Amino acid sequence: MIRSVKGRVRYYTLELIPNLFGEWMVVRTYGSIKKIKPTGVIREIYDSAEAAAESIQSLINAKLKKGYTNRCAPING
Repeated sequence: MIRSVKGRVRYYTLELIPNLFGEWMVVRTYGSIKKIKPTGVIREIYDSAEAAAESIQSLINAKLKKGYTNRCAPING
């Protein structure tokens, strides 16, 4: 997801990743398009895929309200 704030382009990504313990991790990464390293990375653990998916949907809705546009990056490989 991206948006422009005061002439700066910001990005926000969400990933849903299973771990070895049967849990699901939601990874949020955000920052400026111009910088190589992200401004922040937040990791949250959920007991089920359904709970993690609900969290992601809630985050997407919140970001869309803030003016982000939903653009998916191509998956390589």
